[in-house]
Amino acid sequence: MALLLKLLGSLPLPFLHLLGALAGGLLWWLPSKRKRVALRNISACLPNLSDTEQRKLARSALKHEAQTLLECPYLWFAPADKVSKLIRERRGAELVDEALKQGKGVILLTAHLGSWEAAGMTQSLLHPMTGLYKPQKGEMDRVIFEGRSRFGVKLVATDGGKMRQVLRPLLENHETVYFMPDQDPPEGRGVFVPFFGVNAHTPVLVSKLVQHTGAPVVYFYSERVPGGRGFIVHYRPAPPEIHDPDLMKSAAAVNAGIEACVRECPEQYWWGYERFRRRPPGETSFYPRE
Repeated sequence: MALLLKLLGSLPLPFLHLLGALAGGLLWWLPSKRKRVALRNISACLPNLSDTEQRKLARSALKHEAQTLLECPYLWFAPADKVSKLIRERRGAELVDEALKQGKGVILLTAHLGSWEAAGMTQSLLHPMTGLYKPQKGEMDRVIFEGRSRFGVKLVATDGGKMRQVLRPLLENHETVYFMPDQDPPEGRGVFVPFFGVNAHTPVLVSKLVQHTGAPVVYFYSERVPGGRGFIVHYRPAPPEIHDPDLMKSAAAVNAGIEACVRECPEQYWWGYERFRRRPPGETSFYPRE
């Protein structure tokens, strides 16, 4: 598998994106689980769209999901100067500079939106940064770890259960940390708060870090430019409620910030991810079996 990833990384990015578009189209025409989940999520989160619009969005999202997977080897293994030049523009990057001036560190939040690998990897070229990552099995872990950290970002595994103890001193030392909160955390590490109006089991790590450090929060994501021509990184301020001492209100604000980013570029969000898999007590499955 490692050899295959390196082989893919040697191919031109426009070609990889073309392959991704073809693979995404195949996922759409076949009775795939990703298609079923994407349609379910979009119908619940964006009910204002017509059925035709929802299906069009789901089809586009599957294409971008495949492009995300296929572009990763290029970002990990292609010459560093070529990868860094793929960032065509950074819109709102001054938000991070201004936040750092507060002297409390900065929490950067991204999502399963666009090319989060490009956003996270290259951000470390601007500021020293520590990110969270989910360890993989065997040789794949080493390959991916080296690829993601090639521009200097320090990576902390998410499987230890002590992330707050690791990240809090970094913020207190005025450093930058980043991670993706739009996912289902383990039992006991999340609360149910709305995401696009649907209760989602949401991590409380961000809220607890903010409560203990007062660190400012900035959102960012990398929009994929058509034709394999690179990416545009967008930075957005966090909702002020993210600093609310009420854990539920803060967690809801975390989701609101992600939602605002997704609404700007909905076709590049991972709608095929089972974001609402875990349900509050008493609720039926969000993804009923066919």
